[in-house]
Amino acid sequence: MPQILFATNRQKLPVSTPDLAKFGDAPMPPAPDNLFCGIATVANIDIGQPAAGIVQTTSPLVQGSFAADQLAPLLRSTNDVLIFIHGAANSFEDAMTRAAYNKAWIAAANLGGVNCDFDLIAFSWPARSYCFADLVGDYFDYREDQAAAGQSYYHADLFLRQMYALRQRIGNRRLNLLCHSMGNYVLAGAVEQWFAGAAAPTQPLFDEIILAAADEDAATFAAPNGRRLSHLWRLGREITVYSNRDDVAMALSHVANFDYRLGYDGPANAADTGFFSRNVYEFVNCSGVNDYLSNILVEPDRSHQYYRQSPTVRADIAASLAGLTPNRLRYDASANVYSLFA
Repeated sequence: MPQILFATNRQKLPVSTPDLAKFGDAPMPPAPDNLFCGIATVANIDIGQPAAGIVQTTSPLVQGSFAADQLAPLLRSTNDVLIFIHGAANSFEDAMTRAAYNKAWIAAANLGGVNCDFDLIAFSWPARSYCFADLVGDYFDYREDQAAAGQSYYHADLFLRQMYALRQRIGNRRLNLLCHSMGNYVLAGAVEQWFAGAAAPTQPLFDEIILAAADEDAATFAAPNGRRLSHLWRLGREITVYSNRDDVAMALSHVANFDYRLGYDGPANAADTGFFSRNVYEFVNCSGVNDYLSNILVEPDRSHQYYRQSPTVRADIAASLAGLTPNRLRYDASANVYSLFA
């Protein structure tokens, strides 16, 4: 059964038991000790069933940072390491099962003998579960998630700093980031805080950064005065942005936020290879995705979950995380965009 190292700034619920911590959807106040760290054991993962999985146990929690015994298995491992930041509409249980599912499908990628079994660390911010049949309720849930994401910048920054320290301890193993949906909004705030404060990183933290269905302003990379993701290139050797014009959640986010979202069609100036060096950035258009695993009645938000719902997109992400060159349908040089579907 997959074991997921996790850090969360969610409030711990009193219904927790010694071997199964429960967390709510309210953020802890910004203080160093208000970051709970532990290990979640997840059962019933099936790579053909994206909604499968259950959190079976959690280890004793440590506040502030990972304990030595929590990190010991990862430090003994020879696997590369993947950091996962989930999106909106995820309870703690959702976040852990999603992390374990991502670990499973990436490990199963057929990449010619290249090992894709990543040790996974998840940062879980206080998102909530939605009822997708209730659009009015979903709108208010979305606004609550967005507020909670904004209140998570401090702890996401603290978490990234701890990953920077871990980077020094894992030698030449790859350290990658997979960030989905509103998790990109959390990431942007954390990166902005890190570079605005003292001891900004001098070396890249990640080998590969995957921004999938990013619920973040499309102009985030060009935000002035070091804001949002304008400094992300300093944290990642390669940055791959996946977008989808058929993503219903991105269309609704565009309306709710009165702007274009990065996960809808990438940045407007993607063709500017002077700004977006092709040595760092890749933009991948997933519009037209036609191989979802789940029926739309089972997962109504599948168009927003294509990064894990589509075997074609999954293969592309796995290759990028492994440091390989993905085999893509075509490249439009005039737009500086790859396409995966006709």
